[in-house]
Amino acid sequence: MDVKTATRVLDVFNLFAEQQKPLLYSEIASAMGIPLSSCHGLLKTMVAKGYLYELGKKSGYYPTQKLLHVASVICRRDPLVTALEPVLLTVRDSTRETAILAKLADRQVVYLSVVESTQTIRYSHQPGGFKSLHATSSGKALVSVLDPKGRRALLDSYTDWTPITPNTLPSRERFEQDVAAGVARRWQRSVGENVEDVMSLAFGFRVHEQSFAIVVAGPVARMQKHEEEIARIFPAIRQQLADVLAPTRIDFDTGDPE
Repeated sequence: MDVKTATRVLDVFNLFAEQQKPLLYSEIASAMGIPLSSCHGLLKTMVAKGYLYELGKKSGYYPTQKLLHVASVICRRDPLVTALEPVLLTVRDSTRETAILAKLADRQVVYLSVVESTQTIRYSHQPGGFKSLHATSSGKALVSVLDPKGRRALLDSYTDWTPITPNTLPSRERFEQDVAAGVARRWQRSVGENVEDVMSLAFGFRVHEQSFAIVVAGPVARMQKHEEEIARIFPAIRQQLADVLAPTRIDFDTGDPE
């Protein structure tokens, strides 16, 4: 399977997730912008592998439960996310806001796990979603725990400082200043920099030399009101992380300037 075909398979699943209804192959081809013949062959292969079924010639296709089964088996054996689930639950329950496990993925932030707040108005996001490095507390936290050489190399290669909101830090200089301030207080902050009405706090850590972050996110007004209270629980969360990850190579807050 080449890269284009692999991408198309994922696009098919994402399309069904968006539409949430059976789709004709002509509708799938149109939505994905690919030739009918290519789409037909792709869908037939997915049917043959058990991931799609055809409701009828004029009724379209829909995913089977196989994808759910395979994904469930995979997720149950995720060594890090499974180990850190109790930590995220503690963060969510202690702050009453959404708790997120994030990781540095090339020059972006990827959300590995999201435990949503139980409050009616809350920050919501799908696991697997990507965020800009320069406009999020998670990005700042992930950068903060890189060694100086790694941090410099990453920021040298990061060229898109396009503002996402009026509050986005517009330059590398401003970003590095903000990260340095966060390192001094031992947690990072983003106030409406990625989404105008969302604020988040985060701190970074490393596992097997990879950068991760724990993030707390919620509506700006509520987060600002409870910012100090949320920050006060971070030492206990760090200790819980250390206890959970004791068998692994973990190093907290290694982004301190030397």
